[in-house]
This record gives sequence, structure tokens and C-alpha cells, in this order.
Amino acid sequence: MGIKGSSTRQVFFENVKVPVENVLGEIGKGHLIAFNALNIGRFKLGAMCAGAGRTVTTKAVQYANERIQFDQPIGNFGAIQYKLAEMAIRTFAAESMSFRISQQMQDKKAAATAEGKSYGQSMLEAAEEYAIECSILKVYGSEVIDYCVDENVQIHGGIGFSEEYTAARAYRDSRINRIYEGTNEINRLLMVDQLLRRAMKGKLDIVNPAWAVQKELSSMPSMDRPEGPYAEEHKAVGDFKKIVLMCAGAAAKMQMDGKLNLKEEQEILMNCADMLIDLYAAESMLHRVQKLSAFEQKAQPQEVYDAMLQVFLHDATQRMSKNATDALVSFADGDLLKTFLMGVKRFLKYPPVNVKEKRRMVAAALRNANQWAF
Repeated sequence: MGIKGSSTRQVFFENVKVPVENVLGEIGKGHLIAFNALNIGRFKLGAMCAGAGRTVTTKAVQYANERIQFDQPIGNFGAIQYKLAEMAIRTFAAESMSFRISQQMQDKKAAATAEGKSYGQSMLEAAEEYAIECSILKVYGSEVIDYCVDENVQIHGGIGFSEEYTAARAYRDSRINRIYEGTNEINRLLMVDQLLRRAMKGKLDIVNPAWAVQKELSSMPSMDRPEGPYAEEHKAVGDFKKIVLMCAGAAAKMQMDGKLNLKEEQEILMNCADMLIDLYAAESMLHRVQKLSAFEQKAQPQEVYDAMLQVFLHDATQRMSKNATDALVSFADGDLLKTFLMGVKRFLKYPPVNVKEKRRMVAAALRNANQWAF
């Protein structure tokens, strides 16, 4: 073993014998250890960004409550309330995703351990199983904290740009999160690539569900509206899945037919990735909010959690529509494109929400608590 280099030192191993009990995984498959270490790193980064979002939101709320302008706290102004509420909603979504993925990986690890597999192998399988979700959380969490630190500087005004205040440091430190553990662009490409690879290997069935969506498009739409608690929200999430299946399935089919090379169509993959992110975030929020509805004791009245969910779904519906449309017009044309665009309009019909009042409700909860309140 030798050490080479001057200012930066590198360690090289030559003819070093490693005891059998110290070998990680299988010989010749060390790359699997490295890849899944990245998956865990992406999960941790996304979770840390969610935690940082809580802290930054608290700083923004406290300043909005104490800063007086025109004889009143700037938190009284609708423009500031919008920022506070949006910081909270996006952070709540990232936090919901991190809770969900954590539980999913724990369950997978426990199941593998129960089968007699080692701790290391169990961890490896859990990280590999939820690699797509880890990438989703990494991308979403890092972009949420970037939004939060940016709005925090804006709320602080001029002093937010001064290094004497924490707003400037948070703004500067946040930027790296979109780069390490794989850039957000790489992670977006990876999540779609892994989804399609699993489908090709038969590990994940997207062909039959995608075909079912195609058949639904050729049938008469139902005029019935869902009934029951969170029925509209469940329908919205279900429709998001249909949109993802429609777009990704159609693109994959055209690739199999030799009409499209997705390796050269990164814009389409980015559209699909953003739809996956919105889908997973919406479903995670829905699960969490619905569980909270059964709790007697919680930080806020249920209507506040419902407001966050409704605003997120309202906005996500618009994003899904744009991403789906952008993807479809990039590879389809003629009658096929018309059919797909009809599907976009058919599946994205979450009822209109008074987002102004809902956001003001969320902002009021923050301002009354003078800190993160959920």
C-alpha cells in the first residue's frame, strides 16, 4: 500500500489481502454496494432538506411577525402569507415523502432479515428496491429547500442579503444540494430509466395498467363524482397515475417500435420524471393527511392539513397537465396526439380550490405559532 500525491493524497491498494468476513457483498459486484450507498445518501439528503425547510420556514415566520412596515407586521400582507404558506406546503410534502420511504425501507429490511439474510444484504435489498423513491426525494427535497431559502431572503429584504444574518448563509449553503449525490438532472433521468428497466425485466407491470388506460380513453367518460372522505383526492392521485402510465407507456412503446430513442430525448424523460415526482409527493401527502384525520390530538385542526393537501393537488394538477402535454407533443402527432391530449383533459379534473384562502389559513397557523407548526 502506498500514498501518492502532494496537496491531495490518494491511497492505492496493491496485493492487499482482505479477510473473507470483511468482504462487502459478492466479489466482482462491488459496484452494487456503491450504487446502493448512493441511494441511501439520496434518501438522507432529501430528508435533511425537509428538516432544513422546517428551520428556514421558522426563521421566515419569526421575521415576518416582527418586521413592521406601514404600521403593521409584514406577515399581514397577502404576498408574504403566500410565501410562508408555500414554504410550509412544499416542506410538508417533502417530509411526508421522507416518512413514507423510511417506513418502506424499514419494512423491506425487516422482511429480508426474517428470511435469514444478513444485515448488510437486507440493507442492500431495501436500498435497491426503493432506489427510484430515493431519487425522487433527493430531487424534490433539494428543490424545496432552494425555494425556501430564496423566499426567506426575499422576506428579510435587504438584510437577508447581508452575511450578518442567517438568511444569507442558508441561501448560499443550500445550492450544493441539487448537485451532490448525483445532480438533479441525473437523478431525473435515473428514475425514469429504472422504471422502464424494471418493466422490461418483468419486475414491474406497467404494460397492463397502461393498456387499461388506453382502453379507458376509448370508452365513454363517467359523469359520476366520487363520494366519501378524501374521495376527490384519491381520484386525483389515481388520475395522476393514469397520466404517467399514458405518457411513459406511449413513449416506451414507440421506442420498442423503433420510432423513438429515449436516450436522445432527455426533455421527454425530464417531463416524465417531474410527473413521477408530483405523483409520489401527492400520494404521500394524501396518506399522511388522511392518517392525521383519525388523530384526536395534533398540532393543528384537520382543516389546516386538508388545506395544504388541496393546494398541493390544485397546483400539481396544472403541472401534470403541462408536463404531460410537453412530453406528448414531443413524440406523437396526428390522431394519436389528439387522443392523448383528450386523455390529459379527461384525467386531470381535480375540483377548483380557493387557493388564496387555503394558503392564508396555513400562513395563519404558522404566524400564530411563530414557528413551524405542523
